[in-house]
Amino acid sequence: MIEPIEDPPGGALGFRVGGELTDADYAEVLAPALRDAAAAGEVRLLLVGAEGFDLGSLKGRFEALRSDPELDLGHSKDWRRVAIVADAGLLFRRSFPLVARVIPVDVKLFERRDEAAARAWVTG
Repeated sequence: MIEPIEDPPGGALGFRVGGELTDADYAEVLAPALRDAAAAGEVRLLLVGAEGFDLGSLKGRFEALRSDPELDLGHSKDWRRVAIVADAGLLFRRSFPLVARVIPVDVKLFERRDEAAARAWVTG
């Protein structure tokens, strides 16, 4: 399940994700919003995982983003920052650099308690 954040930080897209980020979530919500932002000239993304959010489901979605020619992920100067807010165990924190390499833009993982810091960072 994915839903837009009502009050995203200035100039950023914001989404709350619960459970797993599914193919339908990606195709129907996330990818179209990112395409619109890329077409407008700047992409800043804040993803906030609800309790129980499966961080592992992000890797496949970002691999799909990377292969989308309309988004030009990693090649476009229009991509700025991606902030991911979620509870992450030690294993995921250690493997996060592998996930982040799939996203060749500035990506940072924040704990849920640090959502305010993520909001500030993504717009910086």
